[in-house]
Amino acid sequence: MMSAYPLHSKDKLVTEGKTTVRSIAKVIQKKKRLDSPILIAGFPGPGLVGSISTSYIINRLHMEQIACVESEFIVPGVIYAEGKLRHPFRLYSNEEGKVCVLVCEAPIMIEGMHSVLDTVTKWALNNKVKQVMVLDGIAVESIPNSNRTPMIMSSDGEVADEASLIPDTDEEAHNKEAQAEQNVYPTTAFIGGLAGGLLSSCLSNGLASKALFISSTRGMPDPEGAAILLESLDKITDDKSLEIDTKQLRRQGAALRIRLEKKFNLFAVNNSNRRKREYKMPIVSGMV
Repeated sequence: MMSAYPLHSKDKLVTEGKTTVRSIAKVIQKKKRLDSPILIAGFPGPGLVGSISTSYIINRLHMEQIACVESEFIVPGVIYAEGKLRHPFRLYSNEEGKVCVLVCEAPIMIEGMHSVLDTVTKWALNNKVKQVMVLDGIAVESIPNSNRTPMIMSSDGEVADEASLIPDTDEEAHNKEAQAEQNVYPTTAFIGGLAGGLLSSCLSNGLASKALFISSTRGMPDPEGAAILLESLDKITDDKSLEIDTKQLRRQGAALRIRLEKKFNLFAVNNSNRRKREYKMPIVSGMV
């Protein structure tokens, strides 16, 4: 089926089925040249760590939007943020063209997931993206440990230990920490949704990819988790621009953790008192 937009060489469209990645250079009056960038993707998920991380990178690196993804499979709508209406599926780049960020803030119809994400992957290959990195959360019910480390998955054979995410001069302490992490994360896992779909498309198209996942409280924003992901991302990339100060996220995370701990403690106390009252309640035979 033909794309909704005519294919002109000057527009440098990338099309696949009903999906189009269309440069918006004419809108922003500036043509961006990419220099074999890495592509960092974050989507709404547990703790919103993916969305928080990518938004933080965009703001800190003063990135500009270079493209949008348009498709009949993307639920129609726009995002209003920072005083502007924005397309929900956007691509950004830093000034040097070495780091790109992909964000999607609208649902994609399941029957069009492959079309949309394969088009993004082909755009990445056409622009000589050297690696795709997906940031996301793993939902947990409790408050995660503040010393948590992310699980790293890779399509090019690297593993978390080789990535040297958490440097530790004390070998014994490092071994204990590694053992503790093995108890937290499974050795096998299924990744679905946009994150899993993008990683699957990378595998199918021969594009190197990594996934950084961190445990995060279900249904609660997690800026601390996002900070940990960004700090870990800095350690496994050689791009100096990703040495991003995460103090702001850490402060937000610390304040949120205090509120959550008070909430959980209050719930535990109330639950304990309720059980005590139920235990002391007399049972009178014959009464309804």
